[in-house]
Amino acid sequence: MRTQLILFSLILVLFACSKSEDTNLAPNQPVILTPADGETCESLRPALTWEASDPEEDELSYTVWMGTDENNLLVVSDGLQNTRFTPAENLLTSTKYFWQVEAHDGSESTKSEIVSFGTKGEGESGVLPSKPLIIAPKNDVGAGDITFTWNASINGVGTITYDLYVKHGAATEFTLLEGGIDGTSHTSNITAGSLSWYAEAQDSRGQTSRSSVITISIN
Repeated sequence: MRTQLILFSLILVLFACSKSEDTNLAPNQPVILTPADGETCESLRPALTWEASDPEEDELSYTVWMGTDENNLLVVSDGLQNTRFTPAENLLTSTKYFWQVEAHDGSESTKSEIVSFGTKGEGESGVLPSKPLIIAPKNDVGAGDITFTWNASINGVGTITYDLYVKHGAATEFTLLEGGIDGTSHTSNITAGSLSWYAEAQDSRGQTSRSSVITISIN
């Protein structure tokens, strides 16, 4: 009888211990914030962000999966301690990417849904020709032959040409003074009066960037 009581007591103790052990709960599913699913990114190094939590408030780390094949994502970063990842190098232009993030609590892990984003093509926003920087004239000059000059634009695709726009006196709109300029200057005969002008760079795909507007007096 005594032996039976001892055995019964041991069973109760073992049962109580097993019940008291904590069962780890997996992290909640991460939620993708940016880029939003289907978004087209202007930057070729977009910041990937998400939010995540753990039901037991365990400390989390993250793995980022990404690729151009939804069914064959690769690990691009592991062991992240924050909820943000930026690619170290530029992504391909005009490309659709898929990605997801996996949250780890040390024992269990949970993956987010797979979402996609796209990158813009060359010559589009993000790789536009740079804005031309005006050199002269920036100050008042005499009437007659005036040489307009600016710094060369960079970036863009292919050959870059320039259009020169001016606005005389009380005119409300700019007009094209000379288009398709191959170099970074143009000389034209200008009469006296107030003059505003700017140069616009255009690459082979028609993407443009314009300089700041300069306003001077022609005496």
